[in-house]
Amino acid sequence: MSDSSLKPPASNQPMRPPQLVAPGRSTGGLQLPVTAPQKLNASCNGSASSSASGSATGNPRNKCALKPGYSLMSWIRLCNSGADLSGTGGRVVPVSKTELALHNKVDDAWMAIRGRVFNVTRYMDFHPGGVDELMRGVGRDATKLFDEVHAWVNYPQLLGKCYVGPLKENETKPSKDAPQIANAVLKPPEIVPRFDWIQQRSELTLIFYTRSLANPGLLIRRKDSQQLAVRVLVQHIWHSFDFQLTDPVEWPPKVAKIGTETGKIELVLGKMEPAPWPIYGTHVSSKLDSISMQEEAYDCEVTHRKDFNHDSFELSLQSVQHEVLMIPPVGYHVDIEVPLADGAAMQRSYTPVDHSYLQLDKIAPSNSECLNFVIKRYANGPVSSHLHALQVGSRVQLSPPRGTFQLSELTAHRNILLLAAGSGLTPILSLIQPMLKRSTNRIESLQLFYFNKTAEDIWLKEKLEEIHTQDERFSCTNVLSQAEDNPQRISLELLTPLFQKKQPERCTYVAICGPSGFNAAAVDILTQLDIKFNQIHVFRG
Repeated sequence: MSDSSLKPPASNQPMRPPQLVAPGRSTGGLQLPVTAPQKLNASCNGSASSSASGSATGNPRNKCALKPGYSLMSWIRLCNSGADLSGTGGRVVPVSKTELALHNKVDDAWMAIRGRVFNVTRYMDFHPGGVDELMRGVGRDATKLFDEVHAWVNYPQLLGKCYVGPLKENETKPSKDAPQIANAVLKPPEIVPRFDWIQQRSELTLIFYTRSLANPGLLIRRKDSQQLAVRVLVQHIWHSFDFQLTDPVEWPPKVAKIGTETGKIELVLGKMEPAPWPIYGTHVSSKLDSISMQEEAYDCEVTHRKDFNHDSFELSLQSVQHEVLMIPPVGYHVDIEVPLADGAAMQRSYTPVDHSYLQLDKIAPSNSECLNFVIKRYANGPVSSHLHALQVGSRVQLSPPRGTFQLSELTAHRNILLLAAGSGLTPILSLIQPMLKRSTNRIESLQLFYFNKTAEDIWLKEKLEEIHTQDERFSCTNVLSQAEDNPQRISLELLTPLFQKKQPERCTYVAICGPSGFNAAAVDILTQLDIKFNQIHVFRG
């Protein structure tokens, strides 16, 4: 698994881990500072180019030149796109050595490194050492081989989106579920949105039908008063509907909503001149290239920024010149990109929250054009510190929605456990109302265990108590690691009572979001409790 671009320097100096450098992108917690003003976004037609030497990463010692479109920058874009690189739909799948051995082909390649299994199928063409070298470690525990060549590489961050699950030491018969699940998630039955329209004298309604619990997203770009580009995201595929309307319409839309249970999307537009139309106009539909969508970015301006508590703040963003309206799927995030002082740019992933969770809700009506966030500020965090310092009217860039969560996974489950730590509460918040409002297989209990250090770190305590008052099926338990009385952390003892088989409200599905250490601990505990991989979803930024 040779990678000559990552070999240590031939010197007696202490070896330092190489820093991955790319224009303005990051993968989760991996910071990727820009070293030159080469930032790639929707307004830039350039791409990450190779050096004049033609080598894989600009290093003339490389043995394998990467194909165009397979640079480190391209890999980072793919990681940020929301594509399911693990093949498990966001689930964590414990893998036996026998099961691992089944995935030993170029088009189905898993490998284990230090007890963690990664699906490297999509990484094959991005590996600077070439496909053949990477294949040396496929289908087996490649820890020894990895340590011989790349011991200093931060593989959990480079391959974080490819994580399948822990490697099981005990040998069992190959599970029928693992290969089938991987194939099912990668190649699900395709949902193609169906378009219809209705009108009143003063309104035009555009309707897009997907499927029950398909969890679609919506992105509308206004070109002028008669031209709209409507994009529907479903099953990681973007479907585009480019409209030329009969007459001008007003902006923003009167209504833009997604039925989370029905999968129905409604867009209500006010007519500038009230009158019946003989037809809505015309439209051209197509599928969008996923790579081009990964590279898109939207200029947004700050409409609201206010401290939320001692170390977090609210932020509302709206498209500059009111050109774009975005509704992400439930559980999806967006990347916010900010410029740094040295001319570089950096991104972080944040999950939007409903307007009702903000203090702003008490003083201003909801604005359908805005995306709202609650963000934790880190003293040494370049992105969160920059965002905290912004004033109304300041500008940042926003990516399209990204994620892997499938709302349909929860269809069969009536007792659901939500585990959140710190700012990991934000994707969990997006699940609460869709679950409580679900009429099909109505929810019996929705329990949130919210982990923080101290009471002052708790977000939205009163709001969560209000939800419980309105619907007793929901409950929130705050767990504090630095409480003066009975400090607790996530543990086997804490979670065991929720999974007792004879208990009527035994939880059968768990959604998790927090720091990587918290997520790993939660999955380990749930595995000990015999919770299956298809009963767990871990949100990854």
